[in-house]
This record gives sequence, structure tokens and C-alpha cells, in this order.
Amino acid sequence: MTEERGRTRSRTQFTGCVILLLLLALIVRLLQIQIVQGKGYSQRATNQRMLNLPLDFSRGQFYDANMIPLTGRRAVKSLVVFPELIEDRSEAAVIIAKHTGRKYEDALQDLKEAAAPYKVPLTGAGKQPAGIRTRGIMVVGDLERYDEKGVASHLIGYIDKSENVGRAGLERLYENYLAGDGEMTVAAMVDGSKRLIPGLGYKLISGSHRVGNRHLQLTIDYHIQRAVEEVMDELGIEGAVVVLDAESGEVAAMASRPNYAQGNVGDYLDGQRGELLNKAFQQYNLGSIFKTVVAAAALEDTLINPFDTVNCPGYIEMGELHIKCSSYDIGGHGDVDMFGAYAKSCNTFFIEIGQRVGGERIIEMAERFGLGEIVGLNPLEEQPGLIPSDRKLYKSDVCNISIGQGDIMVTPLQVAVMTSIVANNGIRKQPSVVKSVAEQSGSVMVMGSSEKPGRVISPFVAMELRKMMEMVVDQGTGTLAALPGHGGTAGKTSSAQTGQRINGEEVLHAWFTGYVPRLYPRYVITVLVENGRSGGSVAAPVFRSIAQRIMELGER
Repeated sequence: MTEERGRTRSRTQFTGCVILLLLLALIVRLLQIQIVQGKGYSQRATNQRMLNLPLDFSRGQFYDANMIPLTGRRAVKSLVVFPELIEDRSEAAVIIAKHTGRKYEDALQDLKEAAAPYKVPLTGAGKQPAGIRTRGIMVVGDLERYDEKGVASHLIGYIDKSENVGRAGLERLYENYLAGDGEMTVAAMVDGSKRLIPGLGYKLISGSHRVGNRHLQLTIDYHIQRAVEEVMDELGIEGAVVVLDAESGEVAAMASRPNYAQGNVGDYLDGQRGELLNKAFQQYNLGSIFKTVVAAAALEDTLINPFDTVNCPGYIEMGELHIKCSSYDIGGHGDVDMFGAYAKSCNTFFIEIGQRVGGERIIEMAERFGLGEIVGLNPLEEQPGLIPSDRKLYKSDVCNISIGQGDIMVTPLQVAVMTSIVANNGIRKQPSVVKSVAEQSGSVMVMGSSEKPGRVISPFVAMELRKMMEMVVDQGTGTLAALPGHGGTAGKTSSAQTGQRINGEEVLHAWFTGYVPRLYPRYVITVLVENGRSGGSVAAPVFRSIAQRIMELGER
């Protein structure tokens, strides 16, 4: 009997322990749901009854080197439209048209096609509208991220408005910085039947962490950038311009044309002129500017005295090749040394010198200058260019590359870097375009380049190349780049053959790259004009106009 009571007591205790454990597990699970996961469940429930639209000021902005805003320059008011809440589309379209300047028909079409909330800037008298009581429409304050007078559109890039995510340029490359850890949205609080919840209605909602608190400070100088773009637009230039600060290597300006409106990217997706491409990062045939590489290779290895002469009859024959010089129609340049040949862009001289130097040394020097690889400002968009991968070249191949033809392609940015090496007496200073990342808390993370300056060519070779570039402007092919009164300019022209034809005429890209002033260079400027045909008569004047405006800015 006693034994039976003992077994009963044991079963009772075991059952009680099991029940207790189950209760404890239930309590733990309830605590987990209520405390640990409660916020997430609450957010999900809220999201199920929210129609929301991200606002631009939830994203970090761009500033120039002097903290002048490059984006978000103007505060605006906008209508936020929630199509799902609109009861009478015709009435709503009338209101939208009245306050935004859109046509009634277009406003009505937007309401019919929109699958999510969208925003329309107020215009004219509609900037301060009287209270709008129509269900599904509200007025919010916002920052206009891009405006018609914005600069550096290709460098900055653009965002996908529907997702507030960078899709091109620095907007895309630095998405993780600009997006921050949260966002600001305008939301309509609705029930399961899409009816506004009384007492809640429309709300501005912040993300759970920081909101748009990281901003990028670029090396771009707003005033120099605007000057570059104004010159390109005034002269109707299609192509690219890169301006580097000669001392630091920082990008002071970078522009590409034709331009595009960052807020209306859809209008250019089928464009045939490459409006959305940053042409400073695209590779092009180079032509005679490559003679800088050949000259540097010859001088660096002391394979030629720069005063040695070659007779130019206006052409040169290498085996079966018969290559004309620019002086063909006037019977040649006659006896010419390296200085004169560079200034007059004599093909005969540089083909002869190229054969002495050899393809292997020429390619090695091109690599030392950084040709054939990206610079690194935006690895997502930069093209590496092209130089021959096989160092054992045929004689005909050496003839071609000696004058920048054949398998030679470069980007305007690469040419600017090469020119800056010459301007800096043979020292390469790695370019940068982002100066710092700033937070609202006041903390600043310095960016820029971590690469230390390195010597590419000797000071003697750089000095000789600088003399040659000065002669180009003084008495050679680049006289239209001369800029009296600002310390003088120096540079090199190029009219690059492409092998492409338009209406039976070969496409020739026009180049000029150089620096200003001569003695102590402050700015390196590289100009590419697509199908400009002549570096001397087309690209050089663009260089001069830009150099003049930049130097005048420093005198104010």
C-alpha cells in the first residue's frame, strides 16, 4: 500500500514538473514575442496599413570642396498623391493641374496608371496653396534633389525615384553612405478597406536610426565646374572635359556632353547620343598626344638626344607602309629635332624614333603613365582603355602606336592624369573626387587617396616634355590655346583617327590637354571633342576659354 502511494506521488510530481516546464516555455515565448519581437511585429502590422512614399531629404546630399550644395539646393513644396485613396479621379486631376501646372489630361493619366504614391512639385501660385481637403492628396515640404541649374550631373549620377536608390555615378557608388540607416517617408494610415484611420491620417515617419545624416563632400569646385559647363554649352561641344588640381591631384571639375536632366532620366534611356554616359570615363582613340609617351620613353632611356634631327619629306615608308605626315601637302618639315617635331606633330620623326625605342619600351612607358587601367574614381563606370598586350610588336604595329594610332585607346581622365605627371615634374599624384564624409553629429571621415605620390619619369625628362608642350602653344599646332596675361599655357593637340565613318567621312576626335600657368602649374585641363576633327582649331580654343575663366575666378 505504501509502495502504491509512493508511485502515485511520483507520477503526480512528474506531471506537475511537465506542466510547470510547459508554463515556463509559454511564458518565455510570450516574453519573446512581446518584448524581443514585438517591435518588428508592430512595424509589420503598421506597414500593412500604411501607404508610404520616401522623401528626398532622407538621403545624404553632395557638397563641393567649399561646402556649396551640389544637390538639394532648393526647398520646395510638393503634392503627394495616394492613387489608392482617390475617390473621384476627375476632381483630383483638376486639383493637381491647378497647383502643379500639369495639364488636366496628363494629371488624370497619371492617376490611372500610378501603382504607388507619387510626388508632384508645386509651381507658380500653387507654391502656397490654400488648404487641400481632398482625400488622397496632401502638401509636404521637401528638398528638390536635382534642379535645372545643377552641375556635375554625370559625375554625381542619379537615383531611382521609386526606390530612392542610386543607379549611376557617385549616387550608385556611395549608396551605402548616402542611404544612411533609415529614411523619412510620408505615409497615409489606412484600414483594411483603404480608408484613412481617424486621428492618424497622414504622417511623416522617420526610420528607426539615423536619417540622411551622411553627406559627401567632393573635391569639385562649384564655380570651376560651372565655368567648364558654360563653355561647353556656349560652344556646343559634345565630349568631355576634366580639370585636375595640379598640386593635389584632386578633380576640380568633370563634365560630359550632351547633358541630361537627372530628374527625368526616362527621357534619355533610348538616346543615341550617349546622354547618360560620363564620357570622361569612356575610352577613345588618342592620336598624337601619345607622342608624349614615345618621347618620354626615348628620353628616359637616353636613346636619343632631343636635338638630334630627322629629315621629314612629308611621309615615311616602312616596308610596304607609306604613312603621310601632316606636312605632306607642303613637302614635309625638313630637318626637325624632337622639340620641333612635337610642336608640329611630325609623324615622320616619331615613327623613326619609335622604331629606335621599340614597342616594348613604348608600352612599358604607357603603363607607367597609367594607360590601360582604370584610374579608380568610379570603378563601376570607368573603362580601362587599350594598349597592346603583346610587347613583341611587328614593325608596322610600332609605326602605328608611335603616332597614337592602332591599338591605342584612352579615357579623358587618363590623359589628364598623364598630363599632370608632366606638370608635376614626373610625379604622379593619385586623383580623388571625394574629400570627406560628414555626419550631422559633426564627425568627419576624411576620404581622398591613400596612395602616396610616386615618380614616373625623371625631372629631366619632365622638364624636356614641358618645353615641348610650351612650343606647341608658342609656335606649333596649339597656338589657339595661348592665354596671355595668366602666366601662359602649355599642352598638346591631337586629331585622332577612328576608322569610323559618318556620311562617308571619317570620324576624327579632337583633343587638347595641357596646364596653366606654365611656371607653377595650378590646373591641368583635358578637352575631348567628339568628331571635332581638329585638335588645334577646335579643342585648343575650348581649352583656352576654360583656362581663362578658371584663372579669372582666382583673381576675384
